[in-house]
Amino acid sequence: MTPRHALTLTSLTLTATAALAACSPAPDLSGRTFVALDATGERLVDGSRVVLAFREDAVGAQPGCNSMSAPATWDDGVLRLTGGLTSTRMACTDELMAQDDWFAALLAASPTLDLQDGVLTLGGEDVTVTLVEEAAEES
Repeated sequence: MTPRHALTLTSLTLTATAALAACSPAPDLSGRTFVALDATGERLVDGSRVVLAFREDAVGAQPGCNSMSAPATWDDGVLRLTGGLTSTRMACTDELMAQDDWFAALLAASPTLDLQDGVLTLGGEDVTVTLVEEAAEES
């Protein structure tokens, strides 16, 4: 094989590998629940518990005060709400209400999703939330 042929073969192999990686299916998140560990761009309220749950064709959240849900898709590494985000209307501290507001805005802004070893990163333009998968309860 000539050096030119070897270079062409290497180039084709790298191109095919990149194409296959880009076409990899997104992880199946349906039925999985994640709890926030950290956020950048916003602050998690001390002592609060931020939960994000994926159900078939929908996402649910409990960002500290109210419960929220919306029909959604996430099959291409982006969380897209396909309908309105509904929420309970409980009154909580101003800090928790503000956390509900910025988390709802993040969900509505079609954030990216990156799942690596049970750690889910929810990335928006100005806010990123790192969540860990919650262990399933044993029956």
